[in-house]
Amino acid sequence: MDPLTGVLLRRAGFAALSRDIARARRTNIPLVVCFIDVDHLKTVNDGQGHAAGDQMLLNVASTLRSRLRASDLIFRYGGDEFVCIFPDSDSSFGELRLAQVNEELARCPSPASVTAGFAELRPEDSSEDLVARADSELYRKRKLR
Repeated sequence: MDPLTGVLLRRAGFAALSRDIARARRTNIPLVVCFIDVDHLKTVNDGQGHAAGDQMLLNVASTLRSRLRASDLIFRYGGDEFVCIFPDSDSSFGELRLAQVNEELARCPSPASVTAGFAELRPEDSSEDLVARADSELYRKRKLR
């Protein structure tokens, strides 16, 4: 577990994703991965200090946990990046959940937001491929802003 946010760390997250991919293939159910970047964390760290940035990360992780299903998994990919795994779901489900996350984060005493990219499991995908496609979608969305 990540000591700051309480979500899975990257290695454990990829292990869980590999298991979920195998289960999705075995049972022929859909699976979607969401790559999340916390917006403006560097600005918060630089302007208000790392304690404020840590609080922002805690708020994001807590909000993700409260808005996702018990069967969904969250792991911290890196500094301000998280990955969510949505078994038995498609991208529209994930987009709806992340919209709810952003609505809740906007109401926090220290408002925050996230940008997310989604990728649905394809037959040839490895866990790394799936996460990379979701990450690419995130950066495509950022360029459109």
